[in-house]
Amino acid sequence: MRKYYLGLDIGGSHISAAFVDSITGQIADDNVYDRRIDSKGTADEIISGWQSTIQDMLNTVSEEAVLGIGVAIPGPFDYQNGISKIEGVQKFESIFGLNVKQAFRKVFPDESKPIIFNNDATGFALGEYFSGAAKNSKKTILLALGTGFGSTFLIDGIPQTVAGNGIPENGYLYNIPFGDKIADDCFSTRWFASAYNQKSGIEVKGVKEVAVSARNNDKHALAIFDEFANNLADFMTPWFSDFQPDVLIIGGNIAKSEDLFLDKLKTNLANKGFKHIEIKIAQLEDKAPIVGAAMAIKQQTDNIIKEKADVKRKTTQFLMPEKATPTTQGTYDIYPGFPIGNGKIKQGSEGLASWIMLHKTVVIDGYVGVFWNDFVKNIDAELREAGKKASWFHVEAAMHSPEYIAEMLKPYMGEEDSIFGKVTDKSLIDWFDADKLKEIKPDKDSDINIVIGCGATLAGWNGPLIYVDLPKNELQFRMRAGKAFNLGADKTEDNRIMYKRFYFADWIVLNHHKCSVLPSIDLIVDEQRPDDYLYMSGDDLRKGLSSMGQNLFRVRPWFEPGAWGGSLMKEKIEGLNKDVPNLAWSFELMVLENGLLFDSDGYRLEVSFDFLMFNSYKDVLGDCAERFKYDFPIRFDFLDTFDGGNLSVQCHPRPEYIKEEFGMPFTQDETYYILDCKNEPHVYLGFQEDIDPEEFHNALKTSEATAKEIDIEKYVQKFDAKKHDLYLIPNGTIHASGKDNFVLEISSAPYIFTFKMYDWVRLDLDGRPRPINIDHGMKNVNFERKGKLVEEELISHPTIIQQTQDYTLEKLPTHAEHFYDIYRYSFDEEITMENNNKCHVWMMVEGNSVTIETKNGMVHNFNYAETFVIPAAAESYRIKNNGKEKAMMVMSLVR
Repeated sequence: MRKYYLGLDIGGSHISAAFVDSITGQIADDNVYDRRIDSKGTADEIISGWQSTIQDMLNTVSEEAVLGIGVAIPGPFDYQNGISKIEGVQKFESIFGLNVKQAFRKVFPDESKPIIFNNDATGFALGEYFSGAAKNSKKTILLALGTGFGSTFLIDGIPQTVAGNGIPENGYLYNIPFGDKIADDCFSTRWFASAYNQKSGIEVKGVKEVAVSARNNDKHALAIFDEFANNLADFMTPWFSDFQPDVLIIGGNIAKSEDLFLDKLKTNLANKGFKHIEIKIAQLEDKAPIVGAAMAIKQQTDNIIKEKADVKRKTTQFLMPEKATPTTQGTYDIYPGFPIGNGKIKQGSEGLASWIMLHKTVVIDGYVGVFWNDFVKNIDAELREAGKKASWFHVEAAMHSPEYIAEMLKPYMGEEDSIFGKVTDKSLIDWFDADKLKEIKPDKDSDINIVIGCGATLAGWNGPLIYVDLPKNELQFRMRAGKAFNLGADKTEDNRIMYKRFYFADWIVLNHHKCSVLPSIDLIVDEQRPDDYLYMSGDDLRKGLSSMGQNLFRVRPWFEPGAWGGSLMKEKIEGLNKDVPNLAWSFELMVLENGLLFDSDGYRLEVSFDFLMFNSYKDVLGDCAERFKYDFPIRFDFLDTFDGGNLSVQCHPRPEYIKEEFGMPFTQDETYYILDCKNEPHVYLGFQEDIDPEEFHNALKTSEATAKEIDIEKYVQKFDAKKHDLYLIPNGTIHASGKDNFVLEISSAPYIFTFKMYDWVRLDLDGRPRPINIDHGMKNVNFERKGKLVEEELISHPTIIQQTQDYTLEKLPTHAEHFYDIYRYSFDEEITMENNNKCHVWMMVEGNSVTIETKNGMVHNFNYAETFVIPAAAESYRIKNNGKEKAMMVMSLVR
């Protein structure tokens, strides 16, 4: 059986279609099907015309014979995702933002067979490469000269889109300046008409009339074709010089007048040193885009086969299961759920689609990193199965260009090679063209209209709101796999640069947007498992958040390896992937990146921590609510160096520095609580009494330049570490944990503002040097924290402030610059606590497990080393020791 690709060429007034032999690249029986299309019609009229063309073609062959559909269509268009961005040109405006690819799936539903879109100029080029004048050429430039100036650069038949080495951005020449105009104004039919009018005083519509006059020896017309040949040679010279093509192919309506300019063009180019370049006229004419669109499927399929398997997340940690059960008493739980009652959480695309079918118009907003294409594919398949015709409009079509957005964010991205930026003051609307947002309109003839994507609510549609959330750990795993981009970007970059833009821009504006839409959410979706969604109602989300804010909560921790990472968490915590070199961190309460898990019937639906603060910050924070607002102030995390290495020698910024340089409201003041240790562990803290700042600075710079180790103890003090010791690290303090410590880091909430000044001349896990920030460090490090003062002021000396038969309460004094206090309780059976309008952050540091019972009636168990929070609105609660040995618990609160 012969196998075919269906090629489509979509123009402003027509659609042409033909089957193309998958082996030969020839149009089957030389038969092309044409249909007129009203490009000014409704979205349904336009799409129905295209769909009918496809269906008519498919009806003439067996289903097995067609391997895929290739589409050549003019831009602007999101060719990768099949979304129209055409607007402002009096055609196809009703489909602006529409997912054309998904619309085609209604008549070509087999997801195993591709639907691929290309620019019509690229389709023309590929057609000539596979079956026409450019067949088997090595390096080719193809010009489509007609109503516009299309161009494509090919190397071995692969369209080149990355600027450089003689290739313009996207392979487009139309916007390149020439004289006082751009190329599109100089090498198109309107140029011929305008030039002839100026020379002869006679108005014509296009090049055809000028050519007729030239062939009748009209001197003005002949002069125009000569001028065209001269200008084209001059314009192409720098591109020929840099790209060095073997062949130049010229097509389009202007090519039909080759007898009037081609010889002149060849002579001009030969005189410029390009005699070796073959100049040919396109052979396939109108059939080229059809052939090229079809054969692009073969080209892309061949490339996919050569590539590795599609990896959507790059991490050593397992994807969280949809269902989990609480661990046994005393066993650390990596998936802690907050109970919201039975029947609240639903599963699967079918149920989501059923909910959507109840509405005429639906808005689907969500977070960066969501696999929107998979979401559309999965839900639309269910809608089609139910016989519903949905039109999917993507709000991304109204975004500014990636280049515009990158330029907009430059002031916030800091130095190019730095991991630090500055918190943006932009809003999500700044990512969008407001006029284009207005062009995204529902189609009156569709059963269901859906606008989807980050910021979908900005389109202003009236309809229920679905919000699709993604945990930030999964976002980063997708980023590392090259599957998640920054908001408004169209490609991946170095992971450190992408994370910086997430942290200082994307997360800021998307969280503000999330806050604004929270009261309106009708359905919340957890998208971290793209083939198995969990969802629940917005009402249940808000009720669950309110209950958390008045009782207790524990965030979902997540774990990361590092250059200095250790073995204790890897060995002791159940449920983690142990096939890793080490685990360095556990983000126990690092709230910007943590999620919260709701539990219903064992299902674990995750939403970002931000939702809790947006819903209940006053309940959570109590007397410091207006001081911190949505910024939860306290951070707990683990640093594991068991059998690992020393942390970098570092300091953190002073308050005024972090505010001015990075836009943060408060700084990163820390403490190290030694939860466990072995062998002869140490903590590096403060300077030696005789520290010479200039000598220290020079030593650091020399080490960085020569990659040679220095004797850090010549400059920095080292103390023996003991279990349950607390070391104080206010901003500006030089410090590092040594190996063989398991550190509970109790800190203020910021967490990336670490100025690594010396890192033992080692590489990161990716084989690259870790970023060193000596200059930032020297501007912030406090050289007065040295000698005996360090032991007196920076090593906490616990004092017993209350002792009874039932418990002992110790205060572990923090530094004057810390805004939080730390207390330690030891008890055999139970203690009763009053919040006094304070938020309490707890961890069990000795013992097995405890049961918490709040005044509001919630009862929950927490195990050794689990961080949990009792919000201020809980008012009071009891802590019961479930073990036989004495329980020891550490608690922190804002002063």
